[in-house]
Amino acid sequence: MLLLFEKYICSLKTRFFLAVSVLICALPAAAQMTSDTFNTKSGTVIMFQKFDKKYYKTLQYLKFADRLISAYLNSSAIKRNYNCRIVILSGKIKGGINIVETSGNINIYLNKDFRTAKNKFTIISRMINAMLLGKTGFNPNTCKYPLPQWLIIGIYGKLELRFTSHSILPVSYFPGLKALCQEDKLPDFRTSIQTTLTPEKDGIAYQLYQELCSFTLSEMKHLSSRSDNPIIDLILLTARNKYSRDEIFDYTVGRAIVKSYDKMRGYRSGKGITDMKSDAWKVQDWFKTIINRRLINTNSPLQTQFFVKRFKRFRQFTYIHKQKGRSSKPIIKDISEITELYDKYGTSVGFNEMLDKKFRELDDLIYVSQIICIGHLERLRNTLQQFDRLPTVIIKKRLIKVLEKIKQALERQQKIEDYLRKIEYVTVAPGKLYRKELIEDKRLSKNFCPAINKYLDRVEKSFLKD
Repeated sequence: MLLLFEKYICSLKTRFFLAVSVLICALPAAAQMTSDTFNTKSGTVIMFQKFDKKYYKTLQYLKFADRLISAYLNSSAIKRNYNCRIVILSGKIKGGINIVETSGNINIYLNKDFRTAKNKFTIISRMINAMLLGKTGFNPNTCKYPLPQWLIIGIYGKLELRFTSHSILPVSYFPGLKALCQEDKLPDFRTSIQTTLTPEKDGIAYQLYQELCSFTLSEMKHLSSRSDNPIIDLILLTARNKYSRDEIFDYTVGRAIVKSYDKMRGYRSGKGITDMKSDAWKVQDWFKTIINRRLINTNSPLQTQFFVKRFKRFRQFTYIHKQKGRSSKPIIKDISEITELYDKYGTSVGFNEMLDKKFRELDDLIYVSQIICIGHLERLRNTLQQFDRLPTVIIKKRLIKVLEKIKQALERQQKIEDYLRKIEYVTVAPGKLYRKELIEDKRLSKNFCPAINKYLDRVEKSFLKD
């Protein structure tokens, strides 16, 4: 019995060592097989011909791209879809990208250095286009009708921003659009979004276009739900090619914007409260309202010079004394002289309408003001609300006092901004400070005609001789 027991123990030891040996041998092979392939939550497979730590940022870039695209495509309207595979090859692919459809999969082959290639914009744009179409059930190789470029550039801009920007606050992500807001020079939204630009041809203008596309895409995400997704509708209608580009815009993005605008303004169809404005007007007014609300607020207020311009416009008011059967000329005054009109005309209909308008303007100013001025602006509002409670002599004194306080606060704020700007000029290298300008200058020199260069050289020489 003892001999049989020892033999059994020996057999167990042998089996154990064999099992451990097989497992140890299999581990490197398994690790080699799995370490080069990564699966995202949406089912996209990211494969590297040979993965090592230098590809980590590329992997994170592709994961974020997939997560971003999948977030925009959250809709019950998608009935079928292709599985996407992104394969990073060690060798070279002509053009930097190749897209192949095989047995229900969309395979996207990329060069390992696609993020630093000269034509990276074209490569990444084609990848985004293929993923948008594939994830909504269309084969990008047989779909003859390209998706709207602003949709692709919006995603591309968010990718570049995530991996190249050093910004912290979201409000600093759109410096070009914010500058237009501050100057009150926003373009026509529909025309701008449908005018395609490229970084190779349009330089700095493209940067502003990219901001607009990314901003629009973010707002469309806010207006989307699983049962009503304008981004999905846009892709489906474009890929099926049953309507014109303008009709597709109206049925998808335009429809969502108009619906949001009506809700924002309190309009309800079929309930007696309607608005006679056209849909085109609503789209533009929505754009101006939303972009100002998102980019200029208490977290990112107006620069002092722009605030001063708006405050000067606020100080001027137009009063029309309405009388039956008589036409009255408008009276233009400064806000400090409002008590004189009250003493002469009292709380007439025209006076109350003018005050209501000024209260709305003042509320907008408080929303975009620097912190140093907010308290004074609120006191100004309270003063203008006292006409039925206090004598105009007291209101006049308080108005003059608070307007002087606002002036002093703005002067102080301007000095602070000038000081900070001076520090920035000293601490930030000129190459970084004027990076975009330098890139634009280099881009133009490449595209300059040699004959024009020679002509300008001759003109310069003759000018120096004179």
